[in-house]
Amino acid sequence: MRYALLFPLLLAACVTQPKNEPYYWKLVSIDGQPFGVTATLAIEGDRAFGQAPCNRWTGQVETDPFPEWRIRKVAATMMACDKLAEEQVFFAAMQAMTHQSVGIGHLELVDQKGREMRFVPAKP
Repeated sequence: MRYALLFPLLLAACVTQPKNEPYYWKLVSIDGQPFGVTATLAIEGDRAFGQAPCNRWTGQVETDPFPEWRIRKVAATMMACDKLAEEQVFFAAMQAMTHQSVGIGHLELVDQKGREMRFVPAKP
């Protein structure tokens, strides 16, 4: 009888728990102006990463003091392409953002001066 109770516990221990997957976003505009090249943002815990117009990037999400939300300590690969000017606009805007708002089908990063970056869901 004791073994009958032990079997379900052993079986449950073998089942892997689903991993929290990062959620991916695609930038569609900065300050209301369409962003015509591809730039993405993914968030996994306190880490942010994605693809800028030329380079892959990673950074640290900081949430202290609450309710602030910033991406800091950004590092990127160093590939050159014809979209480096757009990439600089992307990184400068992202570094300025201090708050985030997420809803069904959109993510907005905003700063205290009224600037905003608008994202829509994207596939990894």
